Amino acid sequence: MKPVGLILDANSISDLTVLAKKAEDANFDSVWATELYRTTFQQLSAVANSTHNIKLGTAVALAFVRSPLITSLTALDLDEISNGRLILGLGTGAKRTNEMWHGINHGKPVTRIKECIELIRLLSSGVHNGSDLSFEGEYYNISTKGYHRAFKPIRESFPIYLAGVGSNMISASAEVADGYLGHVVCSLKYIKEVVNRSILSGLERSSRPRKDFKSCSIITCAISENKKDALEAARATIAFYATVRTYEPPFKLHGFQEHTERVRDAFFKRDIKTMVNSVTDEMVHTFAVVGTPSECVKKIDEYRDYIDLPILSAPHYYIDFEEVKRYQDAIIDTFGQ
Repeated sequence: MKPVGLILDANSISDLTVLAKKAEDANFDSVWATELYRTTFQQLSAVANSTHNIKLGTAVALAFVRSPLITSLTALDLDEISNGRLILGLGTGAKRTNEMWHGINHGKPVTRIKECIELIRLLSSGVHNGSDLSFEGEYYNISTKGYHRAFKPIRESFPIYLAGVGSNMISASAEVADGYLGHVVCSLKYIKEVVNRSILSGLERSSRPRKDFKSCSIITCAISENKKDALEAARATIAFYATVRTYEPPFKLHGFQEHTERVRDAFFKRDIKTMVNSVTDEMVHTFAVVGTPSECVKKIDEYRDYIDLPILSAPHYYIDFEEVKRYQDAIIDTFGQ
């Protein structure tokens, strides 16, 4: 089986654990928990106890709304709970949501995330051995003098992947992280022309070979013999992400700015129907994989020429959970073994 990951989404934590077990039984490489309506670490803590071998990824944990120490401790705990299966996926979050929802200064995200990842690595590897850490940066001034974690980590280190859409953040992932997490709206063309070029630039600056870095991307995947229904389900998900200006570069690359402006205007008027209908079929096929099982397998194989791991996500915005579940089961049946 070619490696594939799955985004976890369910109506309840118990349903989430059932979905993760299905993915493990189908020999999926990994399952990934998002952070918007639930916290990613708590979801994966439940999943860890219902699975045994499948890797567990955060996609993504918001880096700036937690201190590096709390992120480090939470990651160490989850890695222990899962017996060393954690992949810590981090993201900066959008400026508007960081400042309006969380009340924090967004700052210069690339500079800040580099400091944050450096600190997480230093803290995770050193808080148990009694070494004092002193760090002075533009965003973090940390001293752990007198702090000693009494528990040894289950692994010397865990992999850290950095999410990004803009070229500077993608390049930063290749400079300071172990892997890259592409966003749902990173089209195949965007991956070819922007993501891979930015990764190579970052790897050159960090003097690392490509084989030591893992490139992943989340892909909306709607598998159905009824292509019209699958298209409509994926359309709603693309509409949701078109509302966020942080995700604009891929839309701009394809010349969809007028469409995204209509989507945003409808979103702020709470006109969901117009918002979804403003997404064209071309936009859906650009940013999602839609069709029969064989068609979707063929399309995902095209992504594999440019990324190491496709992480598949069923459509899930503005549709009910029973429909989401049908698309998740189709993903597992199609790509599982």
